[in-house]
Amino acid sequence: MEKLLKRIRRYNLKNLFCVRLDAYWAFFLLLEDESVETIYLNYPDPWFKKRHHKRRLTKPENLYLFARRLKTGGEIRLRTDDRPFLDYTLEAAREVEAFEMTMKTLKPREPLTKYEAKWLSEGKTLYALTLKKIRPPREIPHPRIEEVNQVFPVKIPDLERLREVLQKTFRIREGLVLRTFRVWEHGEDRLLEVLLSEEGYLQRFLVFIQKKPRGYQLDVSSFSEVLKTRGLQEALEFLGRELSEKG
Repeated sequence: MEKLLKRIRRYNLKNLFCVRLDAYWAFFLLLEDESVETIYLNYPDPWFKKRHHKRRLTKPENLYLFARRLKTGGEIRLRTDDRPFLDYTLEAAREVEAFEMTMKTLKPREPLTKYEAKWLSEGKTLYALTLKKIRPPREIPHPRIEEVNQVFPVKIPDLERLREVLQKTFRIREGLVLRTFRVWEHGEDRLLEVLLSEEGYLQRFLVFIQKKPRGYQLDVSSFSEVLKTRGLQEALEFLGRELSEKG
């Protein structure tokens, strides 16, 4: 990504942007329905083992969201060298019921990257699949997160159990998992590093634990950029209960 950003600056490009987000959540949070013309998926990780199929970029719930964001007539263009992954993608696309599918194998005369040309010279078979949106997708259950206008601080009487909650993972509820890491101390105040997974959407941030006349207050640090969600509020409240002996 750093190399790409340097090239964008070098050539003064104004119509190219980079986002470091999980693809599903980038489409969910940043794009509107019927706003995308083409999606390119070049050799995504096929996640070979069956128990890892849920991580595949072309699982049905992802293709459902991509189809929602595509304009009618828009396309997903996929290239892969893994035939089982290709077959999985075709089956997932059929489940979504939004696409006209076209598949071919790449030939040396076609526009290729240097790696594709090398792979073809080694005898590999490379597949190109085009999924053209021809109708709205069939509704498929998919992850959602609820945004809120404000995340409120949490007040607790003490920090008796701070050391006990460090370097631990807590499953707050289904789809909401909190992991704690290091803590920094400054006088009576603390900064706690945490990772929050909400329906698979990851946020890593600092929790500011500030000493007050009657106990402590927990809030997201001003040094952290976060998406304000219902799960983030739940995580702060859960953390407050875990930190305080009287929580």
